[in-house]
Amino acid sequence: MRAAIAWAVLGLVTVATVLDTVFTAAHRSLWNEATWAEHGWPLAPLAGLGCALMGALIVRRHPAHPIGWLLCAASLLSLTLAADAYGIWALGSDAPGRDASGHLALWAAPLLGWPAFAALVLVFLLAPDGRLPSRRWRWAVWVTGSGVALHTLGTLTTPPGDFVYGQRDSTRAITAPLLTLGWMLVAVGLIASTVSLVVRLRRSRDDVRRQLLWIASAAVLLALGVGVILAVPRLTGVEGTWAAALPLRVAQVAVPLCVAVAVLRHRLLEIDLIVNRAVVLALATVLVAAGYVLVVVTVGLAMDATNDFWPSLLATAVVALAFQPLRSWVVRVADRLAFGTAAAPYEALTDFSRRLGSSPDPSSLLPSVAEAAARAVNATETAVVLHVAAGADRTASWPPGPPADREPPGLELPVTYLGERLGSITVRMPTGHPLRRRDHQLLAELADQAGLAFRNARLTVELSGQVDQLGVRTHELSDSRRRLINAGDAERSRLERAIAGQVLPHLQPLPERLRQLSVVDGRGTDPDVSALGPSLDPMVGALNAALESLREITRGVFPAQLARSGLPTALQSLFARSGGSRRLVVDEHVDGRRFDSRVEAAAYFCVAEATRDLGDPVRVVLSVVDDALVVVVSGGDGGQLPLSQIRDRVEAAGGTLSLVSEAGLTSLEVWFPGSPQAVAAVQASRSRSGPKADLVM
Repeated sequence: MRAAIAWAVLGLVTVATVLDTVFTAAHRSLWNEATWAEHGWPLAPLAGLGCALMGALIVRRHPAHPIGWLLCAASLLSLTLAADAYGIWALGSDAPGRDASGHLALWAAPLLGWPAFAALVLVFLLAPDGRLPSRRWRWAVWVTGSGVALHTLGTLTTPPGDFVYGQRDSTRAITAPLLTLGWMLVAVGLIASTVSLVVRLRRSRDDVRRQLLWIASAAVLLALGVGVILAVPRLTGVEGTWAAALPLRVAQVAVPLCVAVAVLRHRLLEIDLIVNRAVVLALATVLVAAGYVLVVVTVGLAMDATNDFWPSLLATAVVALAFQPLRSWVVRVADRLAFGTAAAPYEALTDFSRRLGSSPDPSSLLPSVAEAAARAVNATETAVVLHVAAGADRTASWPPGPPADREPPGLELPVTYLGERLGSITVRMPTGHPLRRRDHQLLAELADQAGLAFRNARLTVELSGQVDQLGVRTHELSDSRRRLINAGDAERSRLERAIAGQVLPHLQPLPERLRQLSVVDGRGTDPDVSALGPSLDPMVGALNAALESLREITRGVFPAQLARSGLPTALQSLFARSGGSRRLVVDEHVDGRRFDSRVEAAAYFCVAEATRDLGDPVRVVLSVVDDALVVVVSGGDGGQLPLSQIRDRVEAAGGTLSLVSEAGLTSLEVWFPGSPQAVAAVQASRSRSGPKADLVM
C-alpha cells in the first residue's frame, strides 16, 4: 500500500512535468534563454521527477524510511512549476476568463512549493538513517514546520487576484510580517540541517561517513549553485543568463540521486576518492585564478601599463612559484574533507606516539599500532605481527577480528630496530585508493617509531615466558621436595614396621631364656650349667639395654603411636622418654582431634628436632586458631636449631614458620593448615610464589 502511494506520487509528478513543458512551450520557445534561466526547464522539472522516482525506490525497499517519503513530498515542486507555467501562460493570453485562473494558479503555487522545500530541508536534517542526530535537534523540525505554517498563513491572507508572477501586492498589513517571518524560520531550519550534517560527518566513520559524503556533496553543489546565481549578475551586470543558472539546476538534479545512493548504500566506496579529487581540483583552480588576477591587476595598476604582456608574464611566474607550496596545503584540506580524521596523518602519528608511552604491554601495543596505521592512511584493514624468538608470534588486526581474505594482499612494511627485524605492519587499501608517496613515508615513520616499542614488547614477552618457566620449575622443585620428604617418612615407617615385625620378635624372648639358664634349682642341676649363671647376668643386662635402645630407635624412625593415638599422645610419650624439663600444653580444641597425617608427622618431627637442641626448660603449646594447628616450642638457647630441615618439613605440609630469639630465649612458632584441602591449596600457592620462612632475630 505504501509503495503504491509512492508510485502514485511519481505518476502525478510525471503528469505535472508534461503539463509544465506544454504550458512553457505555449508561452515561449523551449530553447529561449529565459526558459532555461528563469523557469529552469528542463532540469528543474527533471529534478522533481528524480525526487519522486528516488523516493519511490526508497519506499519500495524501506517502506517506513522517512527519507523516501520526504523525497516524494519534495517532488511536489513539479506541481508548483506547472502552476507557475500555467499562470504565466494564462495571464499572457488574450482569452477571456483566463486571468482569474492564472492568478489562482500563481497563488496556489507557493502553497505546495514551500512545504516541498521544507521536506528537502528535513532530508538533510534526517539523513542518512531517517533519525535526528539526537533528541536535542527536535527544535529544528519545529522551527521549519512553524516557518512553513506562517508562510502558508501569509499566502492565505493574500487574495488570489493580487498575485502576479514574482510579486505579491496585498492590502493587509499582516501578510508581509507573516511571509517574512515564515521564510526566515525556514532559513533557520536550513542552516540547522547544514550544521547537523557537518556534525554527523565529523563523528561518523566507514560506511556511514561515505553515506554522509554523498549527501554533503549534494548540499555543497546546491550552495555553490545558489552562490553562482547570485554572484554572476553582480559581476557581469547581466541577469537571467542560462550559464549562471546552470550550476543550480544541475545541483537540483543531483540531490535526489545522491540521497538515494546514500540511503540505498549503492556504490559507497568511491565517494571519498571523488570528493578528494574534486576538492583538490576546485581549490587549486580557485587559488591559481585568484593569484593570477590579483598579480595582473596589482602589477598593472602599479606600472600603469597599457600592454598586458609583462603583467601577465609576471603573474604566470609568481603563480607557478607559489603553487607548489600551496599544493600540499590544498591536498591536506581535501584529504581532511574527504577522509575525516584519517586524513590528518601526522595528527594520528602524534596520537600514536603518545599512546606508545602508555601501552608497553604487547596486548595493547599491537592493536594500537594497527589502528594508528589504518587511520593514518585510511586503510580498510591492517595486520601487525611481533616476532618472538622463544614462542609463538603475537598478532593483532584492525578492525578487530579475523583478517579477511582480500585481493590484493596488501603492502607489508618491516618493523626493525638496530638492524634487527622485530615484526611487520601489513596495510590493505580500499579499491581505487592506492597508497601515495606521502602515505609510504608516513607508514615508514610509524614503523620507525614502533621499532623501539616492538623491541621492548618482545623483551617483555620473553621475560614473561622465562618467568612462567621459572614458576613451572619452582613448582616442580616444590613437588620434588615434598615427594622426597614423603618418601623419607614412608621409608622410616617401613623400617619401623620391619624392625618391629622381623627383628624384635626374635630378640624379645632371649632375656627370659637366658635368665632361665642362669637359675640353679635344688633338684640337682648340671654343674656346668650352674657355673654359667654368674657369666650370663651381664649378658642379660646388655641384651635388655640393646632391646631398649632398639625400641627407642624404632620410635625415632617413625612413632607408631602417632598414627594410632594422635599428636598429643605421641608427644607425651616422647617427653616421657626424654630427660630434662619438658612440658606439653594441649588446648581443648586440639585434645582428641586428628589432623592430616602429613601435618601430624611434620609437627611431631619439628617438636622432636627443636626440643633436642633447646635448653631447659622446654615448653610446647598445641592450639587451634581459625582451623589452623599452631605449634609453639620455646626454650633456652641451647644450640643451633636445624632450621633448614624444620622448614622443609613445615613447608612440605603447607605450613609457615617463624623464629624469635632474644634475651637467651628462643621461640619457634609453626602454623599448619587444618584440612587436607587447605594443605593442598597452601602448597599450590607456595609453589607459585616460592618458599618463604619468617625469621626474626
